[in-house]
Amino acid sequence: MAARPLNDAAMTPNLDQYYATLGLQPGASPEAVKQAYRQLVKTWHPDRFPAAPDRQQQAEVKIKAINHAYDQLKDYRPIEATTAATTGDRHQQAAIYYQRGVEKARLELYQDALNDLSQAIFLNPNYVEAYRHRGLVYSILGRERKANADLRMVAELKRKWGKTSAYSTPQSPAASAATSGAKSQPWVCAGTLRQHTASVTAIAISPDGRTFASSSHDETVRLWQLSTGRPLYVATGHFSPVYSVAISPDGRLLASGGADKMVRLWDLYTGRPLRTCGGWLGSHERAVLAVTFGGDRRKLVSGGADSTLRIWKSRSGQEIRNVTGYAKAVTAITLSPDGKTLVSGGLEKAIKIREFPSGRLLCSLRIDHRVLAIAFSPDGRHFVTAGSDGILRLWDLPSERVVQEFAKHSQRASAVTFSPDGQTLVSGGWDGEIKLWTVDTGRERCSLDAHTDGVMGVAFSPDSTKLLSCSADKTIKIWWPQAI
Repeated sequence: MAARPLNDAAMTPNLDQYYATLGLQPGASPEAVKQAYRQLVKTWHPDRFPAAPDRQQQAEVKIKAINHAYDQLKDYRPIEATTAATTGDRHQQAAIYYQRGVEKARLELYQDALNDLSQAIFLNPNYVEAYRHRGLVYSILGRERKANADLRMVAELKRKWGKTSAYSTPQSPAASAATSGAKSQPWVCAGTLRQHTASVTAIAISPDGRTFASSSHDETVRLWQLSTGRPLYVATGHFSPVYSVAISPDGRLLASGGADKMVRLWDLYTGRPLRTCGGWLGSHERAVLAVTFGGDRRKLVSGGADSTLRIWKSRSGQEIRNVTGYAKAVTAITLSPDGKTLVSGGLEKAIKIREFPSGRLLCSLRIDHRVLAIAFSPDGRHFVTAGSDGILRLWDLPSERVVQEFAKHSQRASAVTFSPDGQTLVSGGWDGEIKLWTVDTGRERCSLDAHTDGVMGVAFSPDSTKLLSCSADKTIKIWWPQAI
């Protein structure tokens, strides 16, 4: 296999077509793309031809093509590769092809991404990240044999080299320029999963980091392989939208709750239904909006639109306690890492801190917004709330006071989680954005905007090398660190 010339126009025919639609040369800057788009929209808007039906129909076709081209090009950053091409440094060339492949995968140009990632591997056969990313693309395309072959190669190279230059290829000046935005956006969308047919409402990663689960308005729960995004099974049994999902600390059980008022338990490995908590007549009286496991897998907590918390024995599905005292729906619950403190919030503009598993109320904090998501810090000292006002608030548990505010999403903040080391906070909002924050300072580190509708869930892998997000746009996105 001979190395192909490093030429953007020769390698990206689909992108060339989009540039041509906007009347631009391949490789035009994002600013030029935006300017051309605005001008063409003014020229071809169908409303400009109210008295000419034929002309108006032509304009509708034209404006659709213009919008599609702009959607594909608005975030594309062409990479200049002349420096690496003249130096003849194969590893530097490999880094350039890798960056191109990552960008094309983000744009869902998967075949083009495979071509570039394969070229990166040809130039540097020890390029672990290129194998890993190519395996993900293969899996998204349903080519499991090739995906598994790439993952085996990743494992083999890691055993052979560890974290040496074979694993983290040095960047050329051109590749460095392409990733100079790492400080503002250190994560890249490695792939988009589209198997759900309606809004994806929640995600949960297994403790070993090998799999993750998702729930959806399409009435299903799905399990996925985290390393490749490969779907493992679809669990059916809910008869209406599923709003929440959780995995037990031992990685054996999967719990889900939905609009059918049911809390269901599944075998995580097989997707086999195990039991319905409370049976058909003893569960919540309205939709189940949140579920989480206790410090072990023996207890499960659910929050409902019936303004109650319920605590269950996961082994039998028997209700241990029905916790009342809520004026409105309970939308978010979280347990401290030591399993002793339960924090809940919802639509009544209050945060309630309870002893677990007794459910005894320790404190009720009045607030001026609704709580849509809650997460405990890994050390258990703090918890964070995501509010209907778009603001995230970090609470100190011992003092029961807000010690930091993270402002803010332009619409309501609907998802939140901590990184495993507790130093980074990730949030998602109905503005479609994912934001990463430095916990100590409250500073926004970057904003990721690949979703086209509200973000409903975010989750970090246990080793901090992957970030997941799910959205009302019916997709799940897998994010990897930008640095290679």
